[in-house]
Amino acid sequence: MKRRFRNIFTGVLVLAIANPFLSTPPALAQSAVSPGLVRRVLTFFNPPRNRNSGTASGRQFAGASRDLCPPTSTPLTALVPDTNLGLTLNAHPTLWFYIPYASPQGYETEFVLIDAEENDVYKQNFSLPEEPGIVSIQIPEQVVLEAGASYRWVVSVKCNPGNRSGDATVNGWIQRVDQEVNQELDNQLASATLEAKLLLYSENALWYEILTTLAQLRRDEPDDAEIAAAWTEFLTASGLGESVVLAPVTLCCTAID
Repeated sequence: MKRRFRNIFTGVLVLAIANPFLSTPPALAQSAVSPGLVRRVLTFFNPPRNRNSGTASGRQFAGASRDLCPPTSTPLTALVPDTNLGLTLNAHPTLWFYIPYASPQGYETEFVLIDAEENDVYKQNFSLPEEPGIVSIQIPEQVVLEAGASYRWVVSVKCNPGNRSGDATVNGWIQRVDQEVNQELDNQLASATLEAKLLLYSENALWYEILTTLAQLRRDEPDDAEIAAAWTEFLTASGLGESVVLAPVTLCCTAID
């Protein structure tokens, strides 16, 4: 399942960590990034297209006039390719979002995962982070993304629960790669270093694995200049603005029953 890709960076990024990474670990160890070797954040890929219509339908940025949430300088944003479709190897992937609201405002965030038959396969409310920033939502163990299947996700900030039509909302698609590719990559990743894993993710257009790896490094080592450079280049090349790129990667979010 190799896809065409083009090199948008010119140097080499060395992330010399040998921890296995398939599902999302609680933290990644500090990187041993050699000074000055920042530029190879991966060989960037052509984002996958919806098999029927090219670019998948979706809404990467909230902020239309109908939203009833207070205006913010940077809207609710999904960290996804500009095609609104991201691939994953993981049965329980982690998705990432910039949320411009914070817990003192008292709003809730709702995440919904929907299958091809328009059935809700996972629906959960979360509290807001303590400060605006980039947050993660992981698909729980009891929900398994089927190999080869596509799912639609919707994230909404409920600023007025009595009028859900005014939610700040983003939505898009996630697809788990088919079983044959899944098994082949599992074998290749089993003994690979983190740098080699990142290259395999890139060659196979696995957006969520690349993003989650870099986001965890960024969150765990926010003062590491080499990691910050890799994170900045990856998101900037993916079309995300400076206000999102420079936002803190926060620990979030608490599920609300």
